[in-house]
Amino acid sequence: MVLKRTGQFFRYLASSIMKHNIGAYAGVMAFFGFSAMIPLALLLVYGASLFFVQHAVILNFLLNVVESYVPTLPQGKLYLTENITHLALMNNKIGLIGGLGLLWTTVGGFVSLQRILDAIWEVREPRSFLKQYLVGFIMLGLLLFLTLLSSLTSTLSLMHPVGRVGLRAVYLRLDFVQMSSYVLFPLLLFLTCYFCFRILPSHRLRNSSLVTGSLISTLGIYLSREVFVWYTGHLGVYEMIYGSLTFIMLFTLWAYIVSIIVLFGAEVVVALNAVLEPGQPGPGQAKPAKQR
Repeated sequence: MVLKRTGQFFRYLASSIMKHNIGAYAGVMAFFGFSAMIPLALLLVYGASLFFVQHAVILNFLLNVVESYVPTLPQGKLYLTENITHLALMNNKIGLIGGLGLLWTTVGGFVSLQRILDAIWEVREPRSFLKQYLVGFIMLGLLLFLTLLSSLTSTLSLMHPVGRVGLRAVYLRLDFVQMSSYVLFPLLLFLTCYFCFRILPSHRLRNSSLVTGSLISTLGIYLSREVFVWYTGHLGVYEMIYGSLTFIMLFTLWAYIVSIIVLFGAEVVVALNAVLEPGQPGPGQAKPAKQR
């Protein structure tokens, strides 16, 4: 029975990947994700200022987030530091019209991801235009909340005075912060994948399938990060070809790889759900899904 279901799962998965062509969807996802990244960072800085979080704190947190998820690329450290510092300084210059534009751009990225996931989920009756943007706005608020909560957690862990307990306590504090970063950032990535699979599609699937797909996406991103570092280490010719654009080109490639991994996790969700719930439509046998 287990072997039969395993075979069904891999058949569903292979059929679904070929049918949906996730490589093409990943290109769209990478483009909108890349275009929404700067507005999202600005919104994070602005949201942190509302909670009286100092710019230096949110700046360090954003750098830690980027360094945790993005591989070490040529010229990457300097490029990221300069641009994130610039974003932090631009916070006070954002007006109402600029804030609405940033909101629209970022929410539009989530709307595009909704449509991609609906195609993978094989939903024939997607949400209306207004509902899509409403759900995108909810997803943006949830992501901002999770990121700010992680920032505050990492900040509060350093706020308690060391007192007279000596150097050993300082080392323990640093070890705790380092260990928390190993748990905090993967957890944030896992929750982001889970809520994307849970909230964005117009049709809801089995929760255990969502957790499995989110876990596979998270592990895949971290494993591919190490492989990408090894890959870029053997590409010295890139700097000769692209010059100052080397980081942008490699970062765009990395965004495309991450998009493929996330969509692969989505395909795992659909295939696993089709095996665990035979009544649900699988690839090639989609039925109209109930809108929610």
